[in-house]
Amino acid sequence: DSYIVRVKAVVMTRDESSGGWLAQEGGGLSRVGVCKVVPADLELLGRNGFLIFGERLKDKQVILQCFLKKDLVYTKATPTFHHWRVDNRNPADARAFDRGVRKAIEDLTE
Repeated sequence: DSYIVRVKAVVMTRDESSGGWLAQEGGGLSRVGVCKVVPADLELLGRNGFLIFGERLKDKQVILQCFLKKDLVYTKATPTFHHWRVDNRNPADARAFDRGVRKAIEDLTE
């Protein structure tokens, strides 16, 4: 796998009962990245896939694993809080992650 971008972030999930955001799997800082993957079935079609992958730093537990689709709705709510399940630790990481996700989506639409 080849990462387009990797940042440190707190992975969160939407809690519909309260209408707020909660830390995923007990919280903690994670390494979150967008990586290019070439599964056998996609390779046959001459296409690549992208995966957003998150691993908690303290115990290496995988807490986020989601394939990107070209119709993904990706929202940058604030400079450091991006929807879909990512709360970046600082503005530089947030900008890098935003560029990585948008690049992956662009590649999927080509």
